[in-house]
Amino acid sequence: MLINALTQKIMELERTNKRLGNILAVEDDPIDTLVVRALLDKHFNVHIVDNGPEALALMDEIKFDIILADINLGSHEMDGVALMKLIRANDQHKTIKVFAVTSYYENRGYFIEQGFDELLTKPVIKEEILDILNASISSTSDAD
Repeated sequence: MLINALTQKIMELERTNKRLGNILAVEDDPIDTLVVRALLDKHFNVHIVDNGPEALALMDEIKFDIILADINLGSHEMDGVALMKLIRANDQHKTIKVFAVTSYYENRGYFIEQGFDELLTKPVIKEEILDILNASISSTSDAD
């Protein structure tokens, strides 16, 4: 039933060319970047950067509803957990929903304990990610 309601909402948004919210994806893998864009670009305003410092800089320019942070960013300077902690430490950004993105669902408890709002696992399933993001955007809009 939720998927049908979401599908109807998405179809309506496509007809009116509206998008559900602003999402920042922090992903360093070119293939995963293409997947994120293909899955989300029709429904959300999607911005993609490949490292934590770029994400933090862009967050000062654009108000995001959700951050999708890859856990393994390929940088010894800042991984997804370090990025999330910097976001939480910033008063302007600490209420933004931050989702961990990883292949390891069995570590979900650890990532939630660290401060992430949710965990998305790779490979991403289109219906699952759209449901989770839509529900999160809706709850963010209700809080404003």
